[in-house]
Formats: sequence, structure tokens, C-alpha cells
Amino acid sequence: MKKLLALVLLPALSTFACVATNTDLESDDSQSIIELGEAEQAASTPLRQKALGRMRNGAKFFHDFVARHGGYAWHHNATNLSERWGDIQLDEDQIMIQSPGTADVTIAFVEAALADPATPALETYALDAAMALRHGQIKSGGWRLYADFKPTPTLKGCYLNTTASCSCGGCTTTSYDDQATQNALIAIMRTDHLLGFADAAISGSSSYARARVEASQFPTNGGFPQGFSGPVAARPALQASYPPSIGTSCGLANCYANSYTNEYWDDPTLNDNLATAFVEMLYWAREIYPAQAATYQAMLTAYGGFLRRAQMPQPQPAWAQQYDIQMQPRWARSWEAPAIAGQESQDVMWALLRLYQLDPSVPANRDAVGTALAYLETVDHANDTLLHRYIELDDTSPSNIGFYTVKPGGYPVQFSPAPPTYQNYGWVGPSQLAAIHAEYDRLATDTTVMKRSCQQLRADTAQAVDTAINNERWITTYSPSGPRSGATPGDYYDTSKFVQNMRTLAEFVVRTTTDCVAWNY
Repeated sequence: MKKLLALVLLPALSTFACVATNTDLESDDSQSIIELGEAEQAASTPLRQKALGRMRNGAKFFHDFVARHGGYAWHHNATNLSERWGDIQLDEDQIMIQSPGTADVTIAFVEAALADPATPALETYALDAAMALRHGQIKSGGWRLYADFKPTPTLKGCYLNTTASCSCGGCTTTSYDDQATQNALIAIMRTDHLLGFADAAISGSSSYARARVEASQFPTNGGFPQGFSGPVAARPALQASYPPSIGTSCGLANCYANSYTNEYWDDPTLNDNLATAFVEMLYWAREIYPAQAATYQAMLTAYGGFLRRAQMPQPQPAWAQQYDIQMQPRWARSWEAPAIAGQESQDVMWALLRLYQLDPSVPANRDAVGTALAYLETVDHANDTLLHRYIELDDTSPSNIGFYTVKPGGYPVQFSPAPPTYQNYGWVGPSQLAAIHAEYDRLATDTTVMKRSCQQLRADTAQAVDTAINNERWITTYSPSGPRSGATPGDYYDTSKFVQNMRTLAEFVVRTTTDCVAWNY
């Protein structure tokens, strides 16, 4: 089977003066839809035609004018495309792997190509972006946050295909942080499948990465570290527990140990929403490579077991950000305390519901979510719209649901209702508990894949169609400041907006021939 048509939404991405008019771009009122099958002709309403046109044109513009070496940054200045930003400013030989970067664009191109096989250029765009990812693959198997194409990279990486010898310390370590490797591998695997496994470079990249990802899952324990440079040792399959010396009267720096056998990045982690990313990575591996499906299903099963064991016992049956070798919440960086982690707990619940949706024969995955909801719904606040980043362990009193004040150069030493002095991270986040609870309830009787409604898809498609400039690109305006500190204010091509709109358009094109009626517009 060459084409995998399922579109999985991951829980869940001004005119350039030098661009000349290109007659290959489909105009808004074009009627020339090439080689449409009978079902597609029946679905060729005005909105669908516009969606196809915007998808083709948008992909061509982003590929032809925004890409550098086939890859992308997060933000691209629309009037000066040499000004490119990720979480740092990038030169024209550097790209972002980390979302919303090159991996996300690759997936968007793959989904566009699957939705519109009559436009073979879309397959080429996906391959070009995947090849940029391949360049950034490092010798330990996965990816880091960036890739640098200079002969002597300034963003160092121990690159698999270009680096002769590695002497750059941490640049040999594959990063799972911020879903860098998970999303890059999904993009490579999906491109491999799109191309019918016929491109040796992409197939080789996928095979190399998958073998090393498999060796990075802790045997017995089932979790993953934040990064790896080689195979990991077995860890015991322990149930999470509270660290000793619980309490607040001692002052947080003295309440919990801050000296550990391992660095935190070598211990099991849930930081930055890694749980759903691991589940989706293993899901796609299982689906795309059926000869190894048993291996990837075993990895999914083991990971589900880890997530259930990582759930803290009563009175706070949620999840921490980081665990030690005893499966107790531990310190990570100086502002990342042993605590219940609101954001990560929500991500774990989504991951467990996805695991249950994939395999309803393991009701424990859904049950764990119900237990967590019963607790977390008592501690969200601001009319149930916000959840704190950290909640004091073993203490649910309102006075101890707030913030940790950071002491520069050391661990947090004071619990406070005021935000900490380290301001680079959000200390409260949106509560997703209502949506999680709705999915928890739905799965009791319906274990099909959760999709946005046809009505919502139509509205989102209409917005993508109507906001496209010159029917080919989307603009985000940053004023008075740019998208990052130091950036020029003004209009930018944002990768996240491009990916969101492209995936919406591709989903609309597919679903107007399947479960959604052919909407008129």
C-alpha cells in the first residue's frame, strides 16, 4: 500500500518584492483541476476548488521562495527573506528542526501530496524538506533543534552524513526535547511511505533512526530519557511515589533532595509534552513498517505501562515533569522543581486516551485519565480556564498552588503566589481539562479517531482560503516588536501558520470525498 490517507491531527503548527508573477500558480477562479476521479468531480464545489488552488500555490511559494537548503525557520521576514528566526536568529545556511520547523513543513507537504496526487510537485516539495531533515540527522540516530549546512557549522552537530569526526561535546546527543526527534522521524517515515520506499536516502535515514530510537527506550521501565547518545540501560518498573521529607515548612530547597546519581536528561522525562509525541512516533512506525509492527506495538504497550506507573498516588494522581531512578519527582533545571506539572499532566492524559483509542483492550489507560481528572478538576482556576505549571507535592491547599520563586544560580527556595523571577517560561497555562473530559467520555462508546467536525473543518478551510495573500501565502504582522527579541517589526511568513493552513486544506480536500458533504461556498 503506497498511500496512507489517514490525516492524524497531532494534539495537538506582505508580498516579497522580488517574487515575479508565476503562470504555474493556479488562479482563484481556475477550473482546470487535472485528472480528477469521479468522486472528486462530485465534490468539486467552489470552496474545494479554492482549497486545492491555495494548497498548491501556498506549497509552491513556501518551497520556491522561503526554503533554504530545503528547510525552514520559524519566522521569515516577508520583505527581507534573509532575516530568519527560530528561537535564535538564523543565517541562510541554518534551519529549525524543532517545531514549528522543517519537520512540520515536511508533514504538511506529505499530507498535501496525499490529498492531491494530480500535482506531483507536492511530492517533490516533501522530498526536498525531508532531505533537509536528513542532513540534520546526527550519528546517534536522531535530531537536535537545528541543522547547519555550512562546511564548518556554527550550530554544531555530529551530523551522520557530513561530519568526519565529532569533538563538540553535547552535539553528539539526540534530543527528544521539544519533540525534535519524534516529529522529524514522523516526517521522514511519512515521506518514505509517500515515495513508496523507493528513495534510498530517505529509507536509510528512517531505518537508521528507528533502530536507535528502539534502543533508547528504557528496558523494563518503558520510559524514554530527554536525549541519548547510545543505548540506554534497563530501569526497574517502579510505581511513582513521593520523595521523602514532604512539606513546606522546611523551605523547598531543604524539602527535597537536589543531588542525584544521574543528570536529569538521562532520567525518564515528560517535559514539554513528550508523551503524545512518543505515542504518535511509535504509531506511525507501526503503521508504515508492518514487518516490524510487533516491535513498535510492544514499544507502545511498554510506554503506556510507563505512563500509568508514572502517575502519582493519591492525593495527587497526576504527573511530574521529571523522575529519578526511583520514579520519584526530581529537580531538573534550577526552576524546575519536584512537583505536579499541570501542562505535562494534560499531555499525558491525551497520550493515554490516544493509546486507549488505538487499543481499547487496555482499559487501564483510560481509567488512569479518569482518576487524574477527578483530582485536576479541583485545582484548575480562573473559572476553570487555567492550570498552574507546578503544584506543590502532597499539598492541595489553595495557598500552595502557585509559583516557585527562583534564586539566581540555585534551586527555588521560596514558594510564592507571585510569578518567579525567571520569566522565560509560562507559569500558568490553558486548562484543557474540559476537552480531555469530553474525549474521555466519548471513548466510552466510540473509539474511532477524534476528528474536527465537518462544520468546523469548513469554517477553518474558508478562513485559510480567505486570508491567503495573492492566493498563495499567509502573513503574520508583528508590531511594534518582531516575533523574537531583536527581530525587525513587520510582516512575516510564519511556519506555524503555513503548516496549520496547509494541513487544514489537505484534510478538507480528502474529507469532502469521504465523511463530509461537498460544501458550497
